Amino acid sequence: MVIPVVGLPMCVRYNPGYMNRSTQRIPKLRTRGRENRRKLLREAQRLMLENNGVPLKFSDVFEAAGVSRGSAYRIYIGIDDLLQDIATAWVNDFVDHLGGFEPEIFPDTWGLLSDLIIKSGSEYWDKTSDTLRLLPRIRSREPATYRAAVQSMSQCLVDIFDRYFIVPEIPYWSHKLGFYTEICDTTFADAVRTEGSISKRRLDEAQLLCRTYLGLHLPDRLPARQKPV
Repeated sequence: MVIPVVGLPMCVRYNPGYMNRSTQRIPKLRTRGRENRRKLLREAQRLMLENNGVPLKFSDVFEAAGVSRGSAYRIYIGIDDLLQDIATAWVNDFVDHLGGFEPEIFPDTWGLLSDLIIKSGSEYWDKTSDTLRLLPRIRSREPATYRAAVQSMSQCLVDIFDRYFIVPEIPYWSHKLGFYTEICDTTFADAVRTEGSISKRRLDEAQLLCRTYLGLHLPDRLPARQKPV
């Protein structure tokens, strides 16, 4: 059975209803402030990679970035705030990446759609491998905006599946897709950490694990939406 595609919501970045000081201020930064933010983010990631897990001080970052103390504190409350921004920005950029998901072939099964999503994800993970190596340390702080951004990513996956298939009512479907991304994340993070990149073998592994997990919750076949002309 083929059902026409209907208007569906697009993947959107996390837009917090409650925000800390830096989250409120970042969208309002002028050109100089945005450039200082980029410098701080870049130097924080570089120092974390070079320091091999040694805790960073905020002063280490803004001094290395060549940003004055006053300018740095106008953007971030401190080091935790900056690290939260790194993690949230990574997830939001991934949501943007998924928002542009347009597979070369139209998936006729949910298993193929899953494989195509994971392949697309691997390209982003590989491109941002340096940040990916840092995320376990940043995530351990469990920043609220990072968790909310992950929820936005789960909703983006819900929208993608709805774009191609009629998905039945599944309790906590978005939560299940959140765990789906964690399976993929764990596989790719381990690949980047141990091998330096995501090989075809690790991509195949992630695709198999994610298909198997979805198979616990989805029927063998889903009604497909009509392929757009």
